[in-house]
Amino acid sequence: MTEFVVSARKYRPTSFRDVISQSHITTTLKNAIAHKQLAHSFLFCGPRGVGKTTCARILAKAINCLQVTDGSEPCNHCTNCLSFSNNSSMNVYELDAASNNSVEDIRDLVDQVRYAPQMGRYKIYIIDEVHMLSNAAFNAFLKTLEEPPSYAIFILATTERHKVLPTILSRCQIFNFNRIKLEDIVAQLQAIALQESIPYEASALQLIAQKAEGAMRDALSMFDLIATSARTAEMITYAMARDHLQLLDHDYYFKCTEAFLEGDIPALLSLYDTILRVGFNGHHFVVGLGEHLRNLMVCKNSATIPLLEVTDNLRPQYAEHASRCTMAFLLRALALLNQCDISYKSSQHQRLHVELLLIELASIHLLDTENEANKTIPKILQTDKSKKEKQLVEKSRESQAPLVEPPSIATTTKPVATSMTPPSQVVGDAPPRQRETIAIPKLETLKSLLTSEQKASAPSQKKKIVTKPGKEQPIVGKEVVQSFFADYREKLKKDGNMAGYHLMNQPIEIQDNMVTIALINPVQEAILQNLKEQLVVQLRKQINHASITIQGCLVQQEQEKKPYTDQEKLTYLGKKNVNIDLLRERFVLEVAY
Repeated sequence: MTEFVVSARKYRPTSFRDVISQSHITTTLKNAIAHKQLAHSFLFCGPRGVGKTTCARILAKAINCLQVTDGSEPCNHCTNCLSFSNNSSMNVYELDAASNNSVEDIRDLVDQVRYAPQMGRYKIYIIDEVHMLSNAAFNAFLKTLEEPPSYAIFILATTERHKVLPTILSRCQIFNFNRIKLEDIVAQLQAIALQESIPYEASALQLIAQKAEGAMRDALSMFDLIATSARTAEMITYAMARDHLQLLDHDYYFKCTEAFLEGDIPALLSLYDTILRVGFNGHHFVVGLGEHLRNLMVCKNSATIPLLEVTDNLRPQYAEHASRCTMAFLLRALALLNQCDISYKSSQHQRLHVELLLIELASIHLLDTENEANKTIPKILQTDKSKKEKQLVEKSRESQAPLVEPPSIATTTKPVATSMTPPSQVVGDAPPRQRETIAIPKLETLKSLLTSEQKASAPSQKKKIVTKPGKEQPIVGKEVVQSFFADYREKLKKDGNMAGYHLMNQPIEIQDNMVTIALINPVQEAILQNLKEQLVVQLRKQINHASITIQGCLVQQEQEKKPYTDQEKLTYLGKKNVNIDLLRERFVLEVAY
């Protein structure tokens, strides 16, 4: 039975051409080897699993290779290369600084630097996780790192460059490693699957690469796990990868998006309950939902579509849902998710915390819809208002018609008495009647009658005080101002402004349009200056007085002088009780010093 070797070790690159997504580093190192311009110390920085230690080992092997190829690659066949591959090389010393971080370990390493290599030209020292060294170890390493022997080369590797002392950084050539691209990880996994004769679904490998987040070692570890499970199923499927990686299916997130757009809060709460019953953590759901909405946002613009890191079968769904979501909704939702993510661990009721987030997200789209609908309401109100105004005008004209019609009739009709027989001829002894004449009112009289009638018919309205320049303002009552100060004092107390609260308790005086507040110290004067602008505005609005102002006046408070000496105390007691002075005079008593 052959010994199982994990893919991260079995398929570890042995030459620069096998290193993926780090061409800017491998090219520089190969040129340095070809032109013999090797520095005495290198520092490889970058995330985990991107090839820092691998490149350090390839560089160490290529430096001492006896038959370097034209491409500055190690031959992997010479004595030095074979001894290095078998971990028996005496010229390469590898130190794990995470477990050997004391100053004694570095001193032992410095002592070994003094010995020249037995085979080959260089002695290479690879120190992994160099940021774990103590300050004393760094200081002990400084001089050797700055001026090492000509045959010594140091290669340092770290995932946290900011923890390395600046004095170390200044002595090294620094190479920054990038995260491995998604497509490069997928291509590497496909090559390994073909070599191992393992059937797979492309979406499953894409899911593994997405979960690895740019770390090739993590991707290979997940691939080994799922490949072991696929021995019985005979294929690596998307569902299998999703279950082993404990990923929420994207269908849950698409259902959440549908509920957000429809404002269906009960569906959201039921869906979240289902997710919790399946066994997923609420924080995991919040993080995944944020990533889902971020993917929808990058789908809104063709320039950001390459940022969408999802499997190919999900891209059409993301494009369809992104077209239905507005950018304002996505930005607002991402901001709320970020706040929920930050405060999730400190929440005492984490389930309610997430449910409130879902309710708020479902309300965003409803509020936007209501705002758009409300834009048409002012137009409808204007049309209704114009109709009402027309009806009121018509009614007013009808009510004024009797005042205008009689004069018009009198002016147009002819006097009937001229064509009739005199009344004396009809009635024998009755005295003759005088002809009645109709007085036609003038236009000015009609106007005055109309205005008086409208004033009489108009409802009584409360007269408002209109302030005009040059017109005297009504006198302000002290009770009104004190009532306002009492309300304002309570408002300051609720806001926690106790200094302002005590200031409003001071006595006031009103003279003309000036309210004077008695102040006991300069501190209250400064507090009044801070409150004055807002206080005057609210006071004018409350009492409907446009010219009233507020000022402060420092009042000297006379403090009672307390007796301290014996003579002062005796004098004080004498004022309190006259019998004490009589006793002093009768017995000739004096104060003893």
